[in-house]
Amino acid sequence: MAYFAALLARYADEWQARDVDLDEVDDGMGLVEFIREAAEDEEPDTAVLLLEQEDVWFALVRLDIDEDPRVFAGDLAAVRRSGYADLLTADSLPPLAPDGTPLEPVPHAEAEADDEDDDEDAEVDLDGAEELDEVAVDEEEYTGPAAPSGPAGDANLLADFGLSAKDLIALCGGRLVPADALAEIAGVLGAAEELEAVR
Repeated sequence: MAYFAALLARYADEWQARDVDLDEVDDGMGLVEFIREAAEDEEPDTAVLLLEQEDVWFALVRLDIDEDPRVFAGDLAAVRRSGYADLLTADSLPPLAPDGTPLEPVPHAEAEADDEDDDEDAEVDLDGAEELDEVAVDEEEYTGPAAPSGPAGDANLLADFGLSAKDLIALCGGRLVPADALAEIAGVLGAAEELEAVR
């Protein structure tokens, strides 16, 4: 699938944009180094990577000086199926509620205890139990689908620029195609023209 990636770097009160090629980036650590090197000679106050994969999903990575990267994915399940799962550290991103708060995880041990209680009260479909156990092994923190769909990560990563977690999450879920969602995000940042120039 085709993808588009752009790096917005903020120097004082000015944004600069450039399109970037992520083919040589393998993981999250590599992405941090890539962003720092791609931001030209002077290290920016903040840098925001905008990434979209056709009309399927979009993601944001923010990197500030001397800070760890902050990642937001518009659709966790789609990102995990893509070739950028490792780059966006998708396995460690918590699924989010509509207000931006992380969904409460259900520990694997508690899930096993619940299964044992159910076994005492009713007959168990062995095939179904085996399937659920496989899901629990693959996704230790959740008893639902192995790759929860919907937004995940840090929805507050651009709150200081005026984009609240709730507003960012509202851009997900199919109301806008990823390209339009990124355009709206760039508009809030004050970098709409810069993003359009490199698209």
